[in-house]
Amino acid sequence: MHTGKNKLDTASMTKIALLVALLSVASYLVIPLPFTPIVLSMHTVMVNLIGLTLKPSHAAYTILVYLIMGLIGLPIFSGGSAGPEKLFGPTGGFYFGFLFAVIAISICKGKKSRFIRYAAVTIGLGIPIQHLFAIAFMCFYNGFQIKAAALTVSLPFIPGDIIKCLLASALAVALNKINQSTSVLE
Repeated sequence: MHTGKNKLDTASMTKIALLVALLSVASYLVIPLPFTPIVLSMHTVMVNLIGLTLKPSHAAYTILVYLIMGLIGLPIFSGGSAGPEKLFGPTGGFYFGFLFAVIAISICKGKKSRFIRYAAVTIGLGIPIQHLFAIAFMCFYNGFQIKAAALTVSLPFIPGDIIKCLLASALAVALNKINQSTSVLE
């Protein structure tokens, strides 16, 4: 019987499915901004929550399932958009950044649920990874210089993303404590 650390048991698959669903719902919670093609969304909260509550491989599976679902046409990207043109378009960098951000966050979150550590990891790793991918895509697809891309898709969003990281960190501490207490009862 295989008992590897990354085994996808029923509980793990349920968590992944639930987090894919929550990330999909968060995609509909958007506020369009007139000065940029980027919208304010709850993606950052969910991406951080995924990284802070799952093992690295399970966090990666969650984002990969989400990306594949959106790629094949399910309207789960920001504002209900979908398809290859959204994933591989000018703002698609954020979506690819999600994948690498959740892995980094999950690896660096530590073993204990600690708000300060979670906030530091999500702000210090999660935001830069997501924004670097977003800037790179904007430069590639729109021919922006790095400074112009940063001013369009990154810098205006950092304060809001920090708040979302703090919210996700607080939620993750609470959820992980609940998960730890139920694991002890099993």
